[in-house]
Amino acid sequence: MGAERALTVVGLQALLMSAVREYRDRAGVAQQAPQVLATAAALDYVLMLATDTSHAQIPAAEARRAIRDGLARAIDDSLLLLRTLAVANDAPARAFVRDGVRTVRSAIDAEGLADDRRSFALIALAADVAT
Repeated sequence: MGAERALTVVGLQALLMSAVREYRDRAGVAQQAPQVLATAAALDYVLMLATDTSHAQIPAAEARRAIRDGLARAIDDSLLLLRTLAVANDAPARAFVRDGVRTVRSAIDAEGLADDRRSFALIALAADVAT
């Protein structure tokens, strides 16, 4: 599970950082950039916990909670960011959102973080960028 979880973390981190790098000039993304970059940075800690490389004595229950909370935050921030890009309605942004939806859906499924709000957000995003 460690390697799979690490890939989930890195996938979300790449999505967040790439969106800011590629679309920061858009008003909605610019507003979200500080939060998104903070979340991407926090995923470094999640990655250390997920791969057991933090070199700190952290109780297992606390580590599991920190991983789950960090991934939930990254998923939610990703959904907000993808929503912002979906309304831009240009081809590169739509392609980015389509790829991002796959990344977020995979993370939600892998971590068992599905709920109605996230499911509806994914459905709406997929419908917005359907080709």
